[in-house]
Amino acid sequence: MRILLTLFAVLIAPIAAANPEPADAVKGYFQALDRQDFSRALAYTEGAAKGRTSRMVEQLKSEAAANHARVEVKVKRLDVKSAGVAEPGRGVPVPVAFHIDVVGHKFCFSKVARKLDGEARFYLDPARPDRIVAIEGRLAD
Repeated sequence: MRILLTLFAVLIAPIAAANPEPADAVKGYFQALDRQDFSRALAYTEGAAKGRTSRMVEQLKSEAAANHARVEVKVKRLDVKSAGVAEPGRGVPVPVAFHIDVVGHKFCFSKVARKLDGEARFYLDPARPDRIVAIEGRLAD
């Protein structure tokens, strides 16, 4: 019986890994932000989402440079809901609620410079659910 279970697990695991959930791209996006891997976060995006993410990263970098500081993004809370039904011309919506701390580091000091609580809707390409094509949302400082 154990041999059958092991064989089943070995055969099913690659199939499960080959069919990622639409929400996996959104989770990966936030994990990349949390690791300060902004190029990886950008890799999850296309089109309008790539532009919005790029502007956000550039704003963080320019504010840090203006203050001669280093900035760190810390994702404190993330609630990714199940993907909805594809909307024509928009994509597959994935609702997200999050709390992000933007921490500034200067010398040996660090301070939470900004707290971002928000809700957003990430739209994924129906043909490529690993790509975020649009981000619509509300941020509250």
